[in-house]
Amino acid sequence: MDDIKATAEPSKREIFDFEREKFEKELQYKKLSSRIEMMRERFSFLKSPLVLAILGGIVTIFVNSITGYYSNQNTITLEREKNQNTITLEREKLQSDLIKKYLEVPDSAGRIANLHFLVESGLIPNYSGPVSDYLKKGPALAPQTVPVATASTADNWRAFGGNNILDGGVLKRVQNAGESLVVVMTRQSVREWQKCTGFLISDRTIATIGYCVPGELAVGSPKLGDIRLQGAAAAGTAEPLVESVVLRGEGPSDHRIAVLRLAAPVAGKQILKIRPDAPVVGDRLIMPFLKGDAADFSASVDDECSISEIDEQPIIAYRCDGDVGAAGAPLVSFATGEVIGIHSWSGEKARFGVRVSPSDLL
Repeated sequence: MDDIKATAEPSKREIFDFEREKFEKELQYKKLSSRIEMMRERFSFLKSPLVLAILGGIVTIFVNSITGYYSNQNTITLEREKNQNTITLEREKLQSDLIKKYLEVPDSAGRIANLHFLVESGLIPNYSGPVSDYLKKGPALAPQTVPVATASTADNWRAFGGNNILDGGVLKRVQNAGESLVVVMTRQSVREWQKCTGFLISDRTIATIGYCVPGELAVGSPKLGDIRLQGAAAAGTAEPLVESVVLRGEGPSDHRIAVLRLAAPVAGKQILKIRPDAPVVGDRLIMPFLKGDAADFSASVDDECSISEIDEQPIIAYRCDGDVGAAGAPLVSFATGEVIGIHSWSGEKARFGVRVSPSDLL
């Protein structure tokens, strides 16, 4: 028993070796733990919201840069292809024009010789195949093209924008509209007058927009003295007096029509007719007006001066050019010269007026 106990107990040397090995392992573990902790502290700033935001911004810029690069490359490629197609079309047109020019020769043999020259010289590479096939058939005649200079002159006057030419009928309608206009002046103060455009619908009746007069006025109303006319009388004679004012329509004054009855008939002026047909979108217009003076006549007649929208109420929208004094101007049909409506106010993208019918004014 004593011998067995003696062999079971470790010697001091073994104990020392064991403790040393244990110490070394613990030291290695602490070094590794310390290194891991150090790395963790070194990169802990990556958890900061600011750093994450910066990294996100960098990634976004990088992605956008790559996207922009490939987008620009695609755009350049498309533009290059577009330009190439344009160049190809222009070359084909030049070659086609050259063939036409060489076929203007009156002599058929000369035209055949010209076609041979164009093919052999390489001046018409896009058409050399079909022209060569045509010449191989040995035609005795070649088609002749008519020179531009000898073309019929019937349409030459249209060469510079025929759509912008006003024919005599349109000019007559503009002239008639201009000769029907008068300036309707309403007193605002001792020296200030509001000036609108009005137009004759009979020899004793003028129409304008509702807000150009003080309101509906019966015969003998003292406010009638606040209304004066300019351009309704012949030179050297007094302007006729307004006898009464009737407002037609409903709603605010810019949605209503003012009909002014005169105390005496007007001579030497045009009378505008009211178109019985209702206006439709697309109707071209003439908008004649006076810019505050009977002698300062203007008219909008361009392509954009047409009805673009019709409201459920009697309001129409259009893009005719206007100026000071245009309120109350007649909206005249470009096709017939008859009145469709009366100009009222201007908006940011369009102008607006009130539709009229014969029953509204007469």
